Amino acid sequence: MLQLDDYDDLVHQIYDASLNPDGWPAVMARVVRACRATRGGLFTPQHTPAQGGLMIPVDLPESMMALWAARFSGVENDPFTRAAVARGLFREGAALDGDDLVPTPALLPTPFYRELWSPVDIGRMCGGVVFDSTDAHKLPTALVLFRRLQDAPFGSAELELVRRLVAHLSRALGVMFHLRGAQWREASLRATLDRLGCGVVLVSASDGVSFMNASAARQVAGEVAADALWRMETAAGRPPMLRLAPRLARFEARFRRAIASALDPLNADEEGHFSQALLLPDAEGRPRCVVHAAPLRSSGLAGMLPTREGSTAARAILFLYDLTAALTVPPSLLVKLFGLTEAEARVALQVLQGGSAGEMAATLGVATSTVRAQLQAVYGKTGTHRRADLLKMLLSLAAR
Repeated sequence: MLQLDDYDDLVHQIYDASLNPDGWPAVMARVVRACRATRGGLFTPQHTPAQGGLMIPVDLPESMMALWAARFSGVENDPFTRAAVARGLFREGAALDGDDLVPTPALLPTPFYRELWSPVDIGRMCGGVVFDSTDAHKLPTALVLFRRLQDAPFGSAELELVRRLVAHLSRALGVMFHLRGAQWREASLRATLDRLGCGVVLVSASDGVSFMNASAARQVAGEVAADALWRMETAAGRPPMLRLAPRLARFEARFRRAIASALDPLNADEEGHFSQALLLPDAEGRPRCVVHAAPLRSSGLAGMLPTREGSTAARAILFLYDLTAALTVPPSLLVKLFGLTEAEARVALQVLQGGSAGEMAATLGVATSTVRAQLQAVYGKTGTHRRADLLKMLLSLAAR
């Protein structure tokens, strides 16, 4: 496998590519070599580029990519994606062994193998799930690595490396996907960040705030004291530091760990996935803000990143989702868009009020077991797995 220095350099290159899309082909070529694969790529298995999807192939001929887009994209046509989804394995951060998903004897007779893989000498696969379908901001995305049929199967060492790399890919692509929607390459990065609906905070290596977009500035400066989420800590000779309000002191250690992990991902206690968000409550205990932290490397981007005077280049990025607007979502919209029952829609919106399943049940006048069952149905129908993802989905609907 990779020597430690090579691994560190590759991870840094992954984060460099989050703000430089042209760098992804070189990144993926290194990933394929590191995992001892012959070919591979990063792509959205359920969406072709024409549908807004992502495709970064490594040594995969254009004819194969065109055939995949025309005939074999989507869950129904790709036996590996179909098997992973059916078995509940297509989950963020998972490393998948193709031989386990679709054994070779079952694969060989399929049109997928005969028409797509065999002509380009592909017979084995392993991969990792970068994003599943739990967040409306990010399409389901997978890292896929290939070997020839006569090659040895992928082993536990390769799968462990895939698992580790997927965590870093998720954080780098999470930044890119958030910024891509605002067409950041067509304008200055400062204007792009200001146009985003969520708050964006850039953090320097010294843990100081080097930039806040307009939404983040409003969240920090526009709070009433009793319901404040944030405070700015200032000290002579250094940029201000973003901290949680005193009433949220119990979350401060987790917040600082999230920032520390983003600033130095190689030395973090664990390689956190982008979707591992921090959920902050309002003064009454209701969910108020979802916070994501991810690494942000800016080498080669001199002059592009906005910074406060006297601060150093940004090394981490925070996304702050203020959930206040989500309270305006009507139950009828959830019924219409996702096929929820009226009862399930009420449970979904009750999540905005916070509390345990028992507390939600008491408010709605039903049994706790009923709430749990309805909440699982909501997750299944909306394609979410976590409360933070459901809350962000509700927030996105409020902007419609």
